[in-house]
Amino acid sequence: MAEEEVKSQESVSPPVRAKKSRKEREAEVLKRYDFSVIRSLRQARGLTIEKFAKICGLSYAPISRIETNLIKPNLDTLDKIAAGLGITTYSLVALAERRNAEKLAGRTYQTGGFSFTTFSFDQLDVSYGEAVAGAEAQDLDIRDRQFEVVTVQQGLLEVTVNGRAFQVAAGESLRHDRVFPRRYRALESTKLIVVGLSPR
Repeated sequence: MAEEEVKSQESVSPPVRAKKSRKEREAEVLKRYDFSVIRSLRQARGLTIEKFAKICGLSYAPISRIETNLIKPNLDTLDKIAAGLGITTYSLVALAERRNAEKLAGRTYQTGGFSFTTFSFDQLDVSYGEAVAGAEAQDLDIRDRQFEVVTVQQGLLEVTVNGRAFQVAAGESLRHDRVFPRRYRALESTKLIVVGLSPR
């Protein structure tokens, strides 16, 4: 009876899963990345595929096949393509990574006479703000980001970074490291966009 119970238990044990083949694993990786972004970046630089291939030190055929997601590039090829585009390999892979659209509601707050609506994503905060002339604020209430870009849409803003004052007029931007203390003063009624970002 004991032997029959053992055999019965053996027959219901879960089946061993077969290992995925190399082609199956590569197909899964290809699903995660869309290298057609290379074509978009190349065309934005006004480069034909032939000229781009020459810049990268590669032949036309593999670049064409990579851009149409027919083959997966190896690291050496990605390094050459990224160098040809003037970006890092890491940035190229990040751009190629397939992502779903992400929608979220903004968070509204006021600080020192400035009012903001902020949208926070993984590596990025985007804040739309406005202030009347004379309003002042210290470091804005956005996540601990490494860099900040302030763009003035309307008016005139003074941004003081580490004791140095910069005037930013409509249509201008100021990029600075957020490690330093910052102060914002609206010299005129101002509308602005503040982007805080952290490189991956």
